[in-house]
Amino acid sequence: MKDYSDWTPFLDYENESPFLESYERPWLQFRPPYIPKSIKYDLIPLHEFIKTTATKIPNNVCVYHKPIDKKYTYREFMYISDKVANALSQIGIGKGHAVGILMPNCPEFLFCCMGILEAGAAVTPINPLLKEADVEHIIREAGIINTIFVHKSNYRTMKKVEKKVEIKNIILIGSDQGKDHAITFEEFIEDVSPSPPEIDIDPMEDLAALLFTGGTTGLPKGVMLTHNNIVADALLTLETNRDSEEPLEDNIGNTVNLSILPLCHTFGFEIMVTALFGGAMLVMFASFNPSEILEALEYYEVSIFVGVPVMYQMLIHSPDFTERNLSKIEQASSGSAALAPELARKWEKVVGTKVGQGFGLTESSPITHIPVPWMPEIKSESIGIPIIDTDAKIVKPETLEDLPQGEIGELLIKGPQVMKGYWKKPKLTEKTIVDGWLKTGDLARMDEQGYFYIEGRTKDIIKYKGYKVMPREVEEKLYEHPAILEAGVVSAPDPNIGETIKAYIVLKSEYRDGKIKERDIIEWCKERLAGYKYPRKVEFLNILPRTMVGKIFRRKLREMAFKKQ
Repeated sequence: MKDYSDWTPFLDYENESPFLESYERPWLQFRPPYIPKSIKYDLIPLHEFIKTTATKIPNNVCVYHKPIDKKYTYREFMYISDKVANALSQIGIGKGHAVGILMPNCPEFLFCCMGILEAGAAVTPINPLLKEADVEHIIREAGIINTIFVHKSNYRTMKKVEKKVEIKNIILIGSDQGKDHAITFEEFIEDVSPSPPEIDIDPMEDLAALLFTGGTTGLPKGVMLTHNNIVADALLTLETNRDSEEPLEDNIGNTVNLSILPLCHTFGFEIMVTALFGGAMLVMFASFNPSEILEALEYYEVSIFVGVPVMYQMLIHSPDFTERNLSKIEQASSGSAALAPELARKWEKVVGTKVGQGFGLTESSPITHIPVPWMPEIKSESIGIPIIDTDAKIVKPETLEDLPQGEIGELLIKGPQVMKGYWKKPKLTEKTIVDGWLKTGDLARMDEQGYFYIEGRTKDIIKYKGYKVMPREVEEKLYEHPAILEAGVVSAPDPNIGETIKAYIVLKSEYRDGKIKERDIIEWCKERLAGYKYPRKVEFLNILPRTMVGKIFRRKLREMAFKKQ
């Protein structure tokens, strides 16, 4: 078995990345000398990549599970993970298999991930909020999952699923005793030596993760991510985000990561990998409580905060937001969905730092763009620039012809983090990856400095009387209204013109009970938006439907509008 103890990446400051189609990309003019042009390294399995750091700081705290005040060092993390790998191997799990993880954020998620990888299998995280029909679809669609780690809070769901698809092994997390044929996590690894099997991994071909997309436009699709996809994405993201000549290794073990993003989602999964490689202490919470998070940001003097828009919304509207000392936050980033400019302004006013938006998708492991400290400024409305060894361009969706700077078209991505393909869907893979370029389905533009801006999804465009309207632009304006807490804009059927613009609104509590009427919102928008952009219909809701990762569920809103009509 290959020894990776001396593994280290080579930072190339001389040669431009082979993934760049053009060396004249505008963002490259701002790249400082300490940011490498490309990164080269010996191919390495994902678990060995994480171990290169873990072995350097064995006594540092790896994860702190705050709800039960339990800490695990990096030594304990590796010890338990090794036992999981050996136990999986003993029941026949290896290359060619995938193992499910159905649980909320907890330390066992880390142990199971690492153990699965060491056993040679692929990790398939399953959102614990999913209903049995979705869980059944994922297991059936994968076809190679016969073992699942399940949190006790999700066991009832798993029992229903088990009646429809065969699951040989269910390992219970957080339970003192087994149920039916399911055994506890402790029983699974007891009397098992911490000796992971010797597996020959091909990082370019073998799957580290089989992730299923959120399914906002239909049933979830399986995305095949190799070991190298995930390793490259983590390494390139960390090196791109440097703000000085100080090497990454000089800061190993000195940071705290608030593990608040769902680890079952590709964004949270990759942040977990980067945190472990960076030697951070992961502080895990049972749920997202704004007061607890704000207290932790202050107590741990967190310097980098990463969240999704709904988290920023909850933090900003918390009464504790202005009471906590958040001055140690040097960088704040938002991902997964667009952050309303009004929220970004409120954050900056209180915290003093701008919120930069990043971008990625499951098919790109997921990170492709981030806001970086070395560009001229952090533009809160921008997703930043591509990370190292990653190229991006804007094209006409129909012809894939390059568009000039400033014009809106489809965003294409090229880089080592682009997926191997869709699981059991070769034709869809061919349509999605063209000549090495990943078609994202997102509409975007690039300015003269190389900043990218997401304008919406191609399928979300509203066509009103021949005009194309971007829902995001209308939503951003709506957020400026003092009474509006949340807004979602979609197309609605219209018997006369085909489709029109409808806004679903959640009002702040002090403006409810009839204080604001639908017509008030429409008239307010008419004064501030072009004549073809303001919403013609408004409906108030108590809460907007969201996907499992907090994005506005536009398909649900469109279905509601259709049924209403």
